[in-house]
Amino acid sequence: MIFISIALILLVLGVYDVFSENKAQKEKILKGIIIILIIFLGTRGFLGWDWYFYYPSFMNSTYIYEKGYMLYTSLIRGFFRNYIFYQLITTTIDFIALYFIFKKYCKYPIMAFAIFFSIQGLHIEVELLRNIKAMILFLFSIQYIKERKIVPFLILNILGILFHTSAVFYLPMYFILNYNYKNKIIIGIFILGSIYYLLDLKIFHLIFKLNFEYLPKILENKLINYRDVVPKDLIRGLNLFYLERAFIFFLAYKYEKDLIIKNSAYIWIFIFLFTSELSIVSLRIGILFIYGAWLVLTRAIENVKNKKILVIIICLLCFVRIYKSMMFPGNQINYKYENAIFNKLNYEKREKELIESKKYLKESHGKELLIQY
Repeated sequence: MIFISIALILLVLGVYDVFSENKAQKEKILKGIIIILIIFLGTRGFLGWDWYFYYPSFMNSTYIYEKGYMLYTSLIRGFFRNYIFYQLITTTIDFIALYFIFKKYCKYPIMAFAIFFSIQGLHIEVELLRNIKAMILFLFSIQYIKERKIVPFLILNILGILFHTSAVFYLPMYFILNYNYKNKIIIGIFILGSIYYLLDLKIFHLIFKLNFEYLPKILENKLINYRDVVPKDLIRGLNLFYLERAFIFFLAYKYEKDLIIKNSAYIWIFIFLFTSELSIVSLRIGILFIYGAWLVLTRAIENVKNKKILVIIICLLCFVRIYKSMMFPGNQINYKYENAIFNKLNYEKREKELIESKKYLKESHGKELLIQY
């Protein structure tokens, strides 16, 4: 598929970024990547799964989301009531923001974009139109955690909550991410999480079998809904997902010097190890900290002695990630790229395809999108 080819091209350019000393040429390549990705993804047709909700929300306010997001879309709609125009604007904002973020925190920003694109970043950009805005706002607020300036930190993240309520989990990070935790505590949590995951213990699954009638009705309904999405046939253990996180944990523990980035990666890993049986909960909260994995993988290249071996491992990991995601049957249907400039978009056809693809969701361990963790 075209997205696998793009990921491979980005990885090749990422390797050039690591081993070339030509800074001027690399900057030109980086800016070229940004422009191409903006045009390519910004002018996409009805790609992925969630356009089915965002398209009518933009055109007719059929689905109502957080007030910040609705105001944001209404402002763009005020200039031009065209969904492709909206996608182009919002994609441009996202990638320009990511350009400055990766330039600030990574010596090799091209490689950072390659890792981002391959490991959930493509899906986040296509599917999670609200979440990515909240994540970007948090990433801009990280400097205020370091500087201990709580007012600008709160302003940025309250704005993020207005785009997606899950960003409320970013607020306590002001007090959590900059703390230097003892190594034995971090290793202990990782060992416990590994035992829980590798032995496929499902304590939450057992809890959710209980009767919740004694709880308030609102809480009871939420727990029942989450119980319904627990993937019953999800078999955990020594698999790619675990090995990937163990590898990133090792890189963060040994090579990452920035406390906030290191702790972000730890949180992403621990959420997965302890909550992956609750696929929706694990995904929705864990995705908030996926940036920790992108940054740790990229920044580790700066510090290792043998860059070649690490780059090879990272490239293989990225290829496997994007390949497994794109080969998922539901994604093979929903990620057929059509450019809106050169193709006439057919809403009814894509709606039928989307409905057809939902029969494969059970194979995705119950997750409705971002099929691979």
